[in-house]
Amino acid sequence: SEGSLLYSALTVADGTPKKATLSSGEEVTVTQANWTSLIAQTKLPEDRKAIFEALYSQYEAHKNTYAEIYNHTLNAQLASMKTRGYESILQTHLYHNAIPEEVFHNLVEVASSEEGTAPLKKYYEIKRKFLGLEKFRPYDRFLHLAESHRQYTYEEAKEVFYASIAHFPEDYQQKAREVTKEGYVDVYPGDGKRTGAYSNGGANFHPYILLNFVGELDDVFTLAHESGHSIHTLYSEETQPIMKQDYTIFVAEIASTFNEHNLLDYLLQGDDLSEEDKIYLLQKSIDEIVSTFYRQTLFGHYEYLISKKAEAAEPINYEVLNKTMIDLYKQYYGIDIGEEVYKPLVWAYIPHLFNSPFYVYQYATSFTSSMLLYQNVKEGKEGAFEKHIALLRSGGSDFPVEQVRKAGVDLTSKEPYLAVVKRMNELVDRLEKLLLK
Repeated sequence: SEGSLLYSALTVADGTPKKATLSSGEEVTVTQANWTSLIAQTKLPEDRKAIFEALYSQYEAHKNTYAEIYNHTLNAQLASMKTRGYESILQTHLYHNAIPEEVFHNLVEVASSEEGTAPLKKYYEIKRKFLGLEKFRPYDRFLHLAESHRQYTYEEAKEVFYASIAHFPEDYQQKAREVTKEGYVDVYPGDGKRTGAYSNGGANFHPYILLNFVGELDDVFTLAHESGHSIHTLYSEETQPIMKQDYTIFVAEIASTFNEHNLLDYLLQGDDLSEEDKIYLLQKSIDEIVSTFYRQTLFGHYEYLISKKAEAAEPINYEVLNKTMIDLYKQYYGIDIGEEVYKPLVWAYIPHLFNSPFYVYQYATSFTSSMLLYQNVKEGKEGAFEKHIALLRSGGSDFPVEQVRKAGVDLTSKEPYLAVVKRMNELVDRLEKLLLK
């Protein structure tokens, strides 16, 4: 859309990296790509503040322009709603995948409730105390409670992954070995190779995986995650005709995160890792729930509140956008970002809000579905794994909410979202016990 193009032009084409001066006198160049790792390496709160403000000064300098571009995006959605006869902007984004509005509202209600946010607020208080911080700032979330120095060869990483799924059905294990066969995985970093990781496949085409494997604990999880995507693709290709093999984003992250939930439990139960490794792992897993479930839901909640203002023809400027974000951060995190210079402009930092409205909440629903499916399997519920496989086999043959309902996850109820809150509570309690040791 035009709003998306304007946003990219202002943020990417006209964006210039800023320099931050650290307390040591050293100058560092701060970019979108490196700012979180720069913060993770710092020891002093004032250095973290300097790095954060260098990045966000771009949004401060153009806050009125960003607000006008966002208004442009809202007006386009409003026009679509009115011309096509929808009742709300939210409905325009849910209709094409037949997603009931209760799915969105139940997610938001549970994630933002006192019960839902309690373990999140507890986690940040545990971090604040353990790290000896006077106040926990939003960018302090990138600080590590522990480091893992555990190293794996690629062959060892594969064996750990295979061992973690040894209690799964034979067919699933065979597929895991099939998708990680030589020739189907580009394993190591190299010149001219893109960063990150993905699994890619086409109609009746064997999926292949791209990794940038350096042998860290994170890389074992990445292997399990991407293998999940490829296994999903194999099941879909095996069962569905070409036109129905491609599955929606709404269900795309289920198989991958299911594998990760399982790998975490496998590693935490074993004797192979040190306590330091386990603290590192717990933080990694809690942070995934924070970023995928809470943070994405907060942004979806934000979009909903602003869309209601647009529908009511209320004026929307950067002050209105900032205030809405300040209120939500207090509700979800118990943090007052109104005290931070620039942080209320986080809405301008999130490209999805401009490029693909009401998209990010689907990361949370996908994660929620995999969590409840995994919990059902872990608790030995009859037919739970068969239902999980049936979901993977269904590819893109039905609307996504119906696909997960058949697998035993009713996203129109609160139960699945409460399963995530339960897992968050368990992991935070476990982390607290280890840190107290």
